[in-house]
Amino acid sequence: MSNNNSISAINVLMLGGKRCGKTTVLSSMCSQIDMALAGTDLRLFPKNNTGERLNQAADVIRNKLEEFNTPLIRTTVDENPTGAHQIYEFLFSSRSLGNVDLNIHDIPGEWLTSNLHEQEVKSLIAISQVIIIAIDTPYLFYKMTTDGYGQYHEEYNKPIEITNFFRNSLSPEDIKDRMILFVPLKCERYYHLSHISKLNPSGRNYMQEVFDAVCAGYKDLLNYLLSTPQLLNSLTIAVTPILSAGGIDFVKFEVDEETGKVVSLYQKPEFLPDSEKGFTPVFCEQPILYTLVYVMKLETDESNGRFSNSIFAAKKNSALLNNINAYNTLRKKMKVSTGAVAQDGYYIIQNPKNI
Repeated sequence: MSNNNSISAINVLMLGGKRCGKTTVLSSMCSQIDMALAGTDLRLFPKNNTGERLNQAADVIRNKLEEFNTPLIRTTVDENPTGAHQIYEFLFSSRSLGNVDLNIHDIPGEWLTSNLHEQEVKSLIAISQVIIIAIDTPYLFYKMTTDGYGQYHEEYNKPIEITNFFRNSLSPEDIKDRMILFVPLKCERYYHLSHISKLNPSGRNYMQEVFDAVCAGYKDLLNYLLSTPQLLNSLTIAVTPILSAGGIDFVKFEVDEETGKVVSLYQKPEFLPDSEKGFTPVFCEQPILYTLVYVMKLETDESNGRFSNSIFAAKKNSALLNNINAYNTLRKKMKVSTGAVAQDGYYIIQNPKNI
């Protein structure tokens, strides 16, 4: 099943609005990824100062969760929005087959509307196999409008700016043959409502509604990504929601009278069992699992011989990514829908590579 092209490094580009919680997700991912790789000899190790930075982010989350011992607390979601290009460096490693670098790039949302950074973003897309669009779910879902998404979504998640960048600054050639993951963050409230019957006597499927809101809130972008045969036949597109911290629930937004900014109110749910309280992220490993399965599929798929881009052309590390047994093990751990309804909001919208 192998071919002569090989990925020299795995690159993931994260896009999203300010304070949507991308660093929180990365720190939560690190706490879960070893469990996801169990059953293989694969490991993901932070490099350079990445581990220290993500551990610090996790400590901030844990300290903030302690504040939620007060029944209701008024707080911003992410106090340290990205102000520059941040790179989180990992080593995807197999004891028997070698190593591949995995780099996660987090850029300020403003770069998508700045002519000064347009070429830099295009260069990052050129080397990235996976693009993650991080979505602050409370902004997406709170005070739903007739458009099918929340009234704060456009201002805070920046779907129009993201869509315009894809449509106006990139050609289909620039983005073909990639995976695009829509990742709703901070889904705790909606997941708990979906799974705890006493909180949901009407039986609403809130996580399906989150998926529907993603499709509505990013309708123009999805329409563009599905608009040409070139993209229809090459882009893998999925929605992969996560519970960034686990043991907290969003309650509502309020407008700060002094600053005019919207601030969020969270609480520690009393109804959760002790094992799920505190810092207990859920599904945070899934975007990385999707990424690894996708790039391994590229390596093991005979049809991949058509790739000519430099990110697919280097001839090293093929043994690791051609590890069929590891691929099959990781594939079984991916959370995917099994029918027409999104399972916990998970759904693969387009799957030309049959991952």
